[in-house]
Amino acid sequence: MKSNKNIFRKTILLFLSLVAVSFIHSCDDSLFRDDLPDSNSKVDNFLPTSDFTYVPDANDFSTILFNDLSTESTIYLWDFGGGATSTEQDPIYTFPGEGTYPVTLTVSDANGASASKTIEVVVVDMFVPITPVVLNGDMEDSSNNWKIDFSNGWSNNGFESSSDGSWLDILGNDTGAKTRGAKWNKRRSAAEFTSSDTRHAYQAIVVSPNWEYTLEFEYAIKDDVITAPDVEPVGGRRLVAEILDGHFTDGVDAYNQSIAGGALVTHVGTEVKGKTTFTQVKVDFTSNDSGLISIWLWGVTPVDAYIDNVKVYPKF
Repeated sequence: MKSNKNIFRKTILLFLSLVAVSFIHSCDDSLFRDDLPDSNSKVDNFLPTSDFTYVPDANDFSTILFNDLSTESTIYLWDFGGGATSTEQDPIYTFPGEGTYPVTLTVSDANGASASKTIEVVVVDMFVPITPVVLNGDMEDSSNNWKIDFSNGWSNNGFESSSDGSWLDILGNDTGAKTRGAKWNKRRSAAEFTSSDTRHAYQAIVVSPNWEYTLEFEYAIKDDVITAPDVEPVGGRRLVAEILDGHFTDGVDAYNQSIAGGALVTHVGTEVKGKTTFTQVKVDFTSNDSGLISIWLWGVTPVDAYIDNVKVYPKF
């Protein structure tokens, strides 16, 4: 009988031991395996990649502007050499002078995955012309940034804003619908239609002196047949885009330079294809000694005509 009791006691002890081991193992999982994915969690299949471009500052060739092109990244570490680093996404760094410098960008994501890329950055004393920013070049903000006061009483509103602009946005993308544009008609025209409501769009910009530039824009002119008492203007319907020599505070001075033929470049658009068909224009010109120039837009038309997406950029 004593032997049976011992066997029973040993069985109980073995059972309790197994329960204890199972409990400890369970605790071990809960305490030390929190890194396991939760139920229904998804594996991160998109690892970060590292890439970047660079361009010298227009005023200092040794100052380089870096542009991050990495993907799936939230942490950035730039190594410019010599112990110089940055954690900005798009840093600016000034090198000691001309030369070739290996620059490394290491990026990481929130899960700790990382990637690196090294590019040999060439720093050379080479002139980089100014690319001016044409404010409201897409004409989306009414005639703001296109106004100048006239001492003769003409309207300072550069144009009438219209919803019948180009089908393209300022970047050249087809929007699938018309964008806003600048509009002229008989009431806003110059030449023989000149009145107190004549409109001239003006914007002063700064470019690099004595450099080749391109003036780009789009225009459209309605092909409506006019009836009396309206008449076609001498020289036909047209929209005019010019680059004037200098900056002006009085629109009369800008106008006088224009009619005297003193503009750096003049393009007369005469394609009459209707308001849904825009003609793109790219005309080259050389900037003046000061780099101070102005965009000057106006129209001579008995019907609605439009200008949109005005840009000025250097030729390389």
